[in-house]
Amino acid sequence: MSPSKILFWSAATIVSWKVVYPFMRMLFMFTIAKKFYSKRKQLKNAGEWAIVTGAAAGIGQAYARELAKDGLNIMLIDIDEAGLSSMATELAGNFSVKTITFICDFTRDDIYGILEKEVDKLPSIACLVNNVGICYPRLARFDNADFIDFEFIRNLINCNMHSMTSLTRIVLPRLLKQNKHGSAIINLSSFTGLMPYPYLSLYSASKAFIQHFVKSLIPEVKDSNIMIQAVCPLFVTTKLSRKSTPSLFVPTPDTYVRSALDMLGVEEVTNGYLPHALAGFILLLFPTLAVRRSEGVYKEMNHIKD
Repeated sequence: MSPSKILFWSAATIVSWKVVYPFMRMLFMFTIAKKFYSKRKQLKNAGEWAIVTGAAAGIGQAYARELAKDGLNIMLIDIDEAGLSSMATELAGNFSVKTITFICDFTRDDIYGILEKEVDKLPSIACLVNNVGICYPRLARFDNADFIDFEFIRNLINCNMHSMTSLTRIVLPRLLKQNKHGSAIINLSSFTGLMPYPYLSLYSASKAFIQHFVKSLIPEVKDSNIMIQAVCPLFVTTKLSRKSTPSLFVPTPDTYVRSALDMLGVEEVTNGYLPHALAGFILLLFPTLAVRRSEGVYKEMNHIKD
């Protein structure tokens, strides 16, 4: 075989391995695998209650709504008392399920003793959705942003990482003791945690922590019946993203969560929604696109010229 042919077939093999195979796998996961291998319906047989943090709005609210639609009672946790009350009324009225509301400020680290006692009162648990989180109010440099002080750093770490690990520590032993097939811990991460993301450095790192924690925890419970998942959305129409107009690539929370829940048991780390997986595939293939976009938005916001 001539050197040119060797070079051609080597390049073709690399492209197939790096591009074609991952792309075809992604399509398979969000079509055939999602239809035939989703374990979402097993949650109802795993326990009576679902626990959802950040449940008063956005993605957390959508998870509570979808899980109630599946017949689970919902423990709603959030700092927004009015939002919790409204959500509890909606779920009880529309789906005839029981609800418990728990007002909680996850930026504090002295809440988990009380929260554990409330969780212990639940007769059985089907799943935990660790959704609560905070983000930057705008793109910013870590070294000189006026809002990034010691309090903000502590609050973001407490809300995005401490809450997820502590609630997992509370709920996981219960799920192991129940030993029911199909129980789950679902952790909301972000696409920004899949790659370095400048001007959201601390937020991006906190979301990468979630994915690493999930990947490390899965082998520890591989002999149990518990599913552990990290969900990594791109933009959804929430206050956190500050996107208000839905589109194919910026779905509503309900549209996004309906798809993401169907990916339970299909992917352990998932974008949750096919258009997000497609966009993520391109951005991970060409990571400088995301970096340049982030830099461009930052410069535009701060009127910085190249």
